[in-house]
Amino acid sequence: MPFHQNGFTVGIVDTTFSHHPRGQNIYGVYKYFDYVENQYTYAIQLVTSAISTGDRLDAFNYRIYHRSFEAQEKRYLQHTAISDSQPDKIALGRRLAELLCFERNRRQAKTKSELGVELIDEMEQSPLAPNAYAVDSGLFTPTIIGCIEQYNKPWVADSEKNRILFYKGNRYNCQTFNATLPTTVFKATTVLIGQQEKTRWVFSCTVRIRRYGKVRMAIIYQHPDKEGTPIFVFTNMLVWNATKLISVRLHRWDIEPFHEQIKQFLGAESSQLRTENGVRKHLTLVFVVNSLLKSIDLSAPIGNLSMKRDISEIPTFGQRCRRVILEVFYDIIEQVHQWITTQTRTVAEIFQTLFRRLLHV
Repeated sequence: MPFHQNGFTVGIVDTTFSHHPRGQNIYGVYKYFDYVENQYTYAIQLVTSAISTGDRLDAFNYRIYHRSFEAQEKRYLQHTAISDSQPDKIALGRRLAELLCFERNRRQAKTKSELGVELIDEMEQSPLAPNAYAVDSGLFTPTIIGCIEQYNKPWVADSEKNRILFYKGNRYNCQTFNATLPTTVFKATTVLIGQQEKTRWVFSCTVRIRRYGKVRMAIIYQHPDKEGTPIFVFTNMLVWNATKLISVRLHRWDIEPFHEQIKQFLGAESSQLRTENGVRKHLTLVFVVNSLLKSIDLSAPIGNLSMKRDISEIPTFGQRCRRVILEVFYDIIEQVHQWITTQTRTVAEIFQTLFRRLLHV
């Protein structure tokens, strides 16, 4: 991809739900509590990776997270333990098979952090290796951060409000530390992302947090006077100023529209394929199509029809999808016109070609 060969790029690792409320038998679907919808749901939980340039974001890869039932399986084994007074060979063989299955499942189980490390390793081994990484608060773990630091790359991570920090010898969590700050210390900071200027009100300082030592912390508001919900961000780059920190942090937000696009426009949640092979093929195609749609030149003509547009306007993903539909209809109309003018097919034959499936329902 030529879009990612120049300039500063940010690798993003995040998680998302692909909801399948009536698809409990689909591969990878488990029951989760969705904090956005505030209810339990059946879904596939994906750990996704992407590379952002600021102008565009392209998905890199994904992993399907499988819940671990080690505790439940261990309780089952304890409850069904065979007593020493039952030396039945059949029962012992069955028990051995259960123990082997338990050990196999235990070794194969991977946490979301371990899956994230696999994705980071893949990005680093590719020619598109990013210059820095941005991770979600749910993946702000020693496993993920340790992997990034092994590659000597900067990282920026969102954090929950209850994370403990130490500032000038005092102990706070992010929320209580923010409460001690007056509104005057938050300075307006404007950065250019994707040809758009974005302004945030930021306070940053150096603090210490457990397991990571000395880091730079930023508290970010979208509105002045500490209005709204703050975002707590940490980075290992102590020399970064607020402008640099925000510009990298805003790259992470680019993956949220990507998740919405693959669900609302590309059918990531519409598939009813149940097998592992089917689910993986469908998700892979969704990721690839997303990048292909972002590569469409909307100003290019459709046939002989000029498609002029304002270059300063950033096209929406819906406009890109509609462009594909317009091209398909243009090709159909052009083909029908050719059949009619050359009289190579009758109206009945054309009708049957276009609506063959409807005729045989």
